[in-house]
Amino acid sequence: PVPMWNVGCQIVALNFQTPSKEMHINQGRFLPNGACGYILKPEFQRSLSSQFDPGTLSKGPWLKKKTFNVMVISAQQLPKIYKDKQNSIVDPLVRVEIYGVPADNASKETHYIDNNGFNPMWNEKFTFDIHVPELAMVRFVVEDYDSMSHNDLIGQYCLPLTSVQNGYRHVPLLTKRGDVICSAGLFVHLMLIDAQ
Repeated sequence: PVPMWNVGCQIVALNFQTPSKEMHINQGRFLPNGACGYILKPEFQRSLSSQFDPGTLSKGPWLKKKTFNVMVISAQQLPKIYKDKQNSIVDPLVRVEIYGVPADNASKETHYIDNNGFNPMWNEKFTFDIHVPELAMVRFVVEDYDSMSHNDLIGQYCLPLTSVQNGYRHVPLLTKRGDVICSAGLFVHLMLIDAQ
């Protein structure tokens, strides 16, 4: 839905029957207002005289460059993916994804930790350059590393960058379907500051 939101679409059609990254982003977009289903577009998208173009970011009120520093410290009590297997301890890794205008889209991930879903520690720092923070979304994804096939999703959480509060934060994790995973979470340090 992000490219459609970037050009100011009021309604974006999604497949609500199939849990997916797109549905996670949609769920995150509507967190700030209590998930009531309406978010006011930024002023530059509401003005009839606006020259905003997400593809070519010329000067304008939408250009508020920020630096987003993320330190992924640790995770707690990550659930086993396959409960039927006796030795199915997870090998977790964390990916931090930014969605917004094309210039802001980015993704960075930690290394994976062998056989530790209880309290894995990464202490890895990432820096993202953000051009239009009012349209940016950040998504935290925790996966079980697999060298033979695709990584399996353990949990995820998505929210607008404008909702990020600086400092140490505990990020809850949601299942693929958007349900809260009890006791599981990420411990991160976030800093969203004006770019120099």
